[in-house]
Amino acid sequence: MTGSLQVKNDKYYAVLNFRDNDGKRVQKWIPLNLPLRGNKRKAETMLRQLIEQYQGLEAIEPINRLLGQHIADWVEHNRPKLAVTTYNQYVNILNLHLIPYFNPRGITLGSVTPGDLEDYYQFKIGGGLNPNTVIKHHAIIRSALQWALKHQYIRYNPADLATRPTKAKYIPNTPYSVEEVAQLLALTQNEPIAVPIFAAAFYGLRRSEVLGLRWSSIDLQGGWIHIDTTVVKEKIGNNVVTTVRENTTKTEYSRRDLPLCPYTHQYFLNLRNQQLRQMQICGASYDQRYLDFVCVDQMGTILQPDYVSQKFQQLLQKYELRPIRFHDLRHSCATIMLYLGYTMKDIQTWLGHSNYAFTANTYVHASHEEHQRMAEALSEKLPELMPKM
Repeated sequence: MTGSLQVKNDKYYAVLNFRDNDGKRVQKWIPLNLPLRGNKRKAETMLRQLIEQYQGLEAIEPINRLLGQHIADWVEHNRPKLAVTTYNQYVNILNLHLIPYFNPRGITLGSVTPGDLEDYYQFKIGGGLNPNTVIKHHAIIRSALQWALKHQYIRYNPADLATRPTKAKYIPNTPYSVEEVAQLLALTQNEPIAVPIFAAAFYGLRRSEVLGLRWSSIDLQGGWIHIDTTVVKEKIGNNVVTTVRENTTKTEYSRRDLPLCPYTHQYFLNLRNQQLRQMQICGASYDQRYLDFVCVDQMGTILQPDYVSQKFQQLLQKYELRPIRFHDLRHSCATIMLYLGYTMKDIQTWLGHSNYAFTANTYVHASHEEHQRMAEALSEKLPELMPKM
């Protein structure tokens, strides 16, 4: 292996020359972070040190692996530790952005520089990606390179020296007021996604939690709903399928019990009776796979996550309601709870957040009785506005 000093943008770079497994010469540019003037001797010393450090490293196969392939290996290595939705997000970023950019350019694990990464960030932002999205790409790249550093495939992490995109300020939708929630519930009570809308607005459930609701988890006698199952999209091989994840929620705090109040008790009782009648009408045509699930269509098939989000937007346009995301119903629920005078800790445990604030988590506690009072107060606040049953 040989090395030389090069100058780029009035700064010194050490250029190391490797040979890959096919005997092809591969260069690795390493920024020395030294201005040109008065630093030649220091740069030469750093070059010699780098040559000593990298001596023999070219014999290690991973250094010649394409960067996109290395990141793909890292994603698969960490798959058991990742939530399904996180893994799918990583795979999409990898296949849609990272591999198509880095691999055709021949950028390898051993040759990638901070400048290469900064060029990628600017390319993606210039192509229309939100800077906050590109920051997620940076985090994935950095973690994959850190894995390589841990295994001594590389001597430093280029992502640590690359300038990360500046975070764009996010302006969220204003959550629905109590009047807007009541109007939404009244207008959509006969729509195909009426139940998901109701559960998200009243209980602040995530979409995955709404679709994972089971009749066996709703205790109509005891007056409680147990949140312990989610329904998500998952990539299996080359296919994206809807998966029921039993005994799995987003975090351990998401696994929780929420109380039924008189209104919600009657709501779910009526819904159960309607589904049983529908089951009798459809007979053998009724989908037998999801008999225990609350959010199903007229034929008993579980509602798809994407369908709920898309249909929700269509309904807002249909009824000329202010546009928000389906997930914003969860924020609306939190806002109404805060309006009713409940503490942040009460709201945190109601929504199943892992953390609102250290002080609230450490010093304030909410009991089942407090949740019962929250449900009672919410149902008392809305009776004249809620759709009639």
